[in-house]
Amino acid sequence: MSHDMQDTSLESYFNEVKPTLGKRQELVLETIRKLGCPTDLELATYLKLPIRSIGPRRNELMHMGKIKICEKRICAISQRTAYSWRVVE
Repeated sequence: MSHDMQDTSLESYFNEVKPTLGKRQELVLETIRKLGCPTDLELATYLKLPIRSIGPRRNELMHMGKIKICEKRICAISQRTAYSWRVVE
């Protein structure tokens, strides 16, 4: 990869992708706080976002210590056993 291409890619990341990640993380965090102990699918349904956009944000929040597992229970949407999440206060 050329140096110019790499600089352009990094600039694009910092201008477009990075701010979006922060906003999505905040949205997921605040929704978990509001809903109590939602599953990923409950979060996705409430936020009207694809499930594939919830898992990565939730993982990031978990690794930052902002959320942790609340319990393993039946998801209200899928009727399957899933982990639910809660905010670490």
